[in-house]
Amino acid sequence: MLLKHRRLIATAAFGTVLVAGCGSSGPTAGPSSTPVVPPTTAPSPISTPTAKPTPTPTPTPTASIAGLPARQILTKAEATAKAATGVRVRGTMAMDGESLKIDVRLTGSGGSGTIAFDGAGLSVVVLGRTAFLQVSDTFWRRQSKPKDAELMIQLLRGKWLKVALDDKDFGEMAAFASKAGMFDGMFTAGGNLRKTAAKTVDGVRCIGLRDADGTFWVDAADARPVRLELGGSEGTGGFSFSEYDQVRQPKAPPPAQVVDGKNLDR
Repeated sequence: MLLKHRRLIATAAFGTVLVAGCGSSGPTAGPSSTPVVPPTTAPSPISTPTAKPTPTPTPTPTASIAGLPARQILTKAEATAKAATGVRVRGTMAMDGESLKIDVRLTGSGGSGTIAFDGAGLSVVVLGRTAFLQVSDTFWRRQSKPKDAELMIQLLRGKWLKVALDDKDFGEMAAFASKAGMFDGMFTAGGNLRKTAAKTVDGVRCIGLRDADGTFWVDAADARPVRLELGGSEGTGGFSFSEYDQVRQPKAPPPAQVVDGKNLDR
């Protein structure tokens, strides 16, 4: 039985848009890459009461990427996003009357969260190259023939479907819960990439990178991606990136709740 799901938002759609992951240097982010050394005064030894205290160091100002060329900032943003041990990605995208909504937490080798296509949702857990999907009844009924949909609902209600991440039917959807799948190819911009004036986005002072399809906001201090705003031919909407280095590796569902997709005649 072949599941005929629609490619609402394919990886290629992201690849042509100015995209990036994003963390923030706000309350949930890590410390600045250029820490300010607190003033210290060396104690005077008893044997040398006249010793002078150590001079207080001059605080180092926070570095900024604002003066860098736009494409160099984009390169730094890609590096910081991919180097993070984890990130949360949330947002929506609409294109040609269809919609995607995601809320996923990604780690270096896994991820988990929810994905909805036109309101029909599924939960997903990714571990390495294996994905586990718990699909809603609504999704099955929208994406399959009535007879096939009811059969899948009976087989899988309350269960997790185990598939390879490169599965031709489910892999593209599950890839949204994979850090590699989300970020690989996402840092491609159009030819007319330009910087915008600094702006506070999601509580973080950012520099914007803009092309014909949207604006990508990155932390002005370290280029860590913060938010993607879409508004072009590739769709409308936006995605935020947060909880950098705070996401835990997900666990596989209990074996008793898993159905191996290899055992299904799709």
